[in-house]
Amino acid sequence: HHPDRARRIEPAEASDILQAEHERGHVQHAFFKDAMLQRFYAICNCCSCCCGAMEAQRHGVPMLASSGFLAHIQEDLCKGCGLCAGHCPFAALEPGEKGDVPRLDTDICLGCGVCVDHCPTKAISLERAPEKGLPLDIVDLLEGR
Repeated sequence: HHPDRARRIEPAEASDILQAEHERGHVQHAFFKDAMLQRFYAICNCCSCCCGAMEAQRHGVPMLASSGFLAHIQEDLCKGCGLCAGHCPFAALEPGEKGDVPRLDTDICLGCGVCVDHCPTKAISLERAPEKGLPLDIVDLLEGR
């Protein structure tokens, strides 16, 4: 969006930025543009409060692709605190009654992983979900496969 402020960065700096944004609860999206000949265009670190694509997604307008994963709650580890639901940027987790396991809406979950890092008991993981499509493999994209 701001070519006069854009700059090239080294892979290590990119990794650090992605990790810092993930810790903030932001969701990484890889964007492709017709103007870029259907090629990779940018990685956006979206915040659920101001990202138009995320807002549209929450209201049933599919603008984002799933990661190819879904959140999985290991019920024996879950204490039902509800922290995961409060951090889900897509409202795919609904807290249960006090102490109950949250309900996951698999139609809404995009497998972003924000809930995983906000679960104090490590009861949530991401599991491959073939019905959600293939995960993006950036190495394959860069090598033109």
